[in-house]
Amino acid sequence: MARQYTLSWLDPNNNKAFLSGDISLTLNGISIYYAAKNSQDPKMRALAQDIYHAPVPVGPVGRSTELNTLSPGFIMRYTKAPNAAKEYMRFMMEKDQFEAWQQASMGYVAQPLKSYRSNPIWTADAKHTPFRDIPDRSVDNGFAGTLGSASAAVMADYVMVNMVAAAASGDSSPQTAARKAERRAKRQYS
Repeated sequence: MARQYTLSWLDPNNNKAFLSGDISLTLNGISIYYAAKNSQDPKMRALAQDIYHAPVPVGPVGRSTELNTLSPGFIMRYTKAPNAAKEYMRFMMEKDQFEAWQQASMGYVAQPLKSYRSNPIWTADAKHTPFRDIPDRSVDNGFAGTLGSASAAVMADYVMVNMVAAAASGDSSPQTAARKAERRAKRQYS
């Protein structure tokens, strides 16, 4: 089998590649499993039985560095109804609403509070359970730096992804790709 390299990617591409058999491992939420499990195609439903999830391996730093999967909520200073917005957020974080949201998302939505670890969604299907513990293992986008708009911009600008793509494609040496990535990141932090 010839090796294929992909240097550009959209969010649904890993699901499609995994379900078609083009790849056998991907860093993903639970959506691939449910795409197979809920498919009308018997081959896809059979594949769902063979899909497993596991924590990201711990590398040489000796601790997990998974990305934070929480869905944050924000109320902007300029909102015309700040009290209503605060009340809505408070309401949505109450156990009845939040656990129902987690269940409707089939385990895709991580919990921001330890008490939501007891939501039955995490044990209703053993394939959900690894996702329950992501908040305990994860780091924020600013790790090991400062969390804020600069770290969010570096993430949104795919600085790391583009650095790896440039080096892997041969467009740049690893050293040149790293220098370019450093310059792009510094622009956000200046």
